[in-house]
Amino acid sequence: MVLLTIASFGQQLAPVGQRVAKIDSFLTLMAHHKLFNGSILVAEKGEIVYKKSFGYADRGRRINHSENTPFNLASLSKPFTSLAILQLIQKGKLKLDDFVTSHLPDFSYKQISIRHLLNQASGLPGLERSEREYIKSHPGEIVANETVYSHLVESRQPLSFIPGTQWNYNNMNYLILALIVEKVSGDDFASYMKKNIFEVAGMKGTYIRSREMPNTTRYNRPVMYESEFRNVDSLDHNRYQTYYHLGGITGSNNVVSTIQDLWSFDKALSNGKLISPEMMEMAFTPLTLSDGKAFRMGSSTRSYGLGWNVYNSKTEPVEKFVFHDGHIVGLSTAMHKNLTSDQTILLYDNMDNNPIQLIISVSNIMTGAAPLKIRQTRSLARIYGEALVSKGIDFGAARFNEMKSDTLNYHVDESELNRLGYDFMNQPSDKFLPLSLEVFKLNTVIYPRSGNTYDSYANALEKAGKKEEAILMYKKSITLSPGNEDGKKALMKLLEQKE
Repeated sequence: MVLLTIASFGQQLAPVGQRVAKIDSFLTLMAHHKLFNGSILVAEKGEIVYKKSFGYADRGRRINHSENTPFNLASLSKPFTSLAILQLIQKGKLKLDDFVTSHLPDFSYKQISIRHLLNQASGLPGLERSEREYIKSHPGEIVANETVYSHLVESRQPLSFIPGTQWNYNNMNYLILALIVEKVSGDDFASYMKKNIFEVAGMKGTYIRSREMPNTTRYNRPVMYESEFRNVDSLDHNRYQTYYHLGGITGSNNVVSTIQDLWSFDKALSNGKLISPEMMEMAFTPLTLSDGKAFRMGSSTRSYGLGWNVYNSKTEPVEKFVFHDGHIVGLSTAMHKNLTSDQTILLYDNMDNNPIQLIISVSNIMTGAAPLKIRQTRSLARIYGEALVSKGIDFGAARFNEMKSDTLNYHVDESELNRLGYDFMNQPSDKFLPLSLEVFKLNTVIYPRSGNTYDSYANALEKAGKKEEAILMYKKSITLSPGNEDGKKALMKLLEQKE
């Protein structure tokens, strides 16, 4: 998680032109290092101060990004679903603390309220995990909201916690909210959103994507040993269930919009055209758990309201921020609002980059601080992986040793090497398994105090049938990481086989 770094607001801000010049310089550098490929809009006090697009919307056809390029908002769709619920509350058609069963009588969890769903505090089973087995047995199906809901009702899976006592981000919550919008309004979700939000806000190019529609163009590097970005639609659907099989879910996902339309949305929201200022303030209020304590993520000020992340500066005078980001394979989005200084940042990227670090960096510049220190060096794990595939183990080792001391241009990262090892290990062909072993072995040498490196190495050794070696590595992992319960189970199983 990127730490949210806020400026010291006591200082005199530079003129907007100077701040915008810094933003342009920063983003140009990010785009040069392939850390940004999309569009951004920055506004202050109701006026656009910076709007620019970088790179290709469609790499194959060489179509550039623009303010009117359509893109899937992914989880940035959630504030829109929340807004629909708040509109219905404002119209008196439901109440925030209504139990879900008041509107969906067959719902299996009588103690869950609409507030719990909006706050991500319901304790419901996770959407992706709940549907895993069904997807395996129905590999060609793109699952609909109604299908997921029927499975939830029929399975009666236990809650992971008592509603309101904890926070857990879960797409299931917003899928159910979309069903409530349909039940209460009498409209299908797409029609309700079009009539009551998109048209009212002047969002002419925005719509709800159904599962029959193609998704917007996205790119990523699916494995660590490839440097080229690939169109997500060309990837193995079974490896990317959340984007394909669950890619038709609405409520939590699948608002398709443009940067220009999001700017229209922001103005309509700020001007009270969509909900009242009082309702909007309620949406921006941090979650209070049932024990009366305010929920915070770790040591940060970040919390969650009704469909929005909320946080504030740690310096005086305190400034309040709200945002939401979204991510599906090959695409990232974010909308960030400084409520105190009346600044808005809208961003999307269709090459799988990190929107939060870019949003916070631009916000920092707008409030007089420096951008985050974002690593711009190339991944040595990727270069090493490509070398292993192209010319074998010895060449890969030589290539790695040649570059590892050049820290100005390359970085070595434990998690990236670990992912590279699993990318090799999870390939259907066994010819990649020796490469996996080599990567995991190297990771234990570079990071000898990490229990995870030995655990991963043990996984690969076990798969290769090297049980004695796997036992030794599991033992080493558990010594360094006593809480490694999965490692303990795997070790016990191997020891029983040995006996």
